[in-house]
Amino acid sequence: MRRILLLGLIGFVFSGCEEKKVTEDMLVGEWICDINYQVAKWKNGVFQDYAPQDGYAELFVKYLKKDDNLFVEYTDGDGEIKQDFNEMNGRFESFIGNMKIVGSRKLEYISDNEYQLIIESTRTYNKSEDNEKIKILTHCTRIK
Repeated sequence: MRRILLLGLIGFVFSGCEEKKVTEDMLVGEWICDINYQVAKWKNGVFQDYAPQDGYAELFVKYLKKDDNLFVEYTDGDGEIKQDFNEMNGRFESFIGNMKIVGSRKLEYISDNEYQLIIESTRTYNKSEDNEKIKILTHCTRIK
């Protein structure tokens, strides 16, 4: 009898353990975001460890949906910018002059009123001594 009760309890616990994720609908609203970033320099042919926090900023962000499209608006910005939700997770690669940027973005659910966005990228140049690795952690809390 105890085994049946224990199995039932375990089944109940695991059935309620669905992993929550950040969704477009969850993002709709106003957020205050703390942005911390770290840089790791290139030395002796390899990236060094990240330095302690290199910078900090605070940003107010507003997400809204219009005609099933997601838009983002920054307090100090020039209005609404169309946001591709799928690009907020995953890998990216781009070139700017002689600089190649390769990285990834990851949205992490904390609660219905809190999430974080982690961006890690490497910037490589023709002169390898200028290479750097950057990690940006954005922690956002809903304000409305």
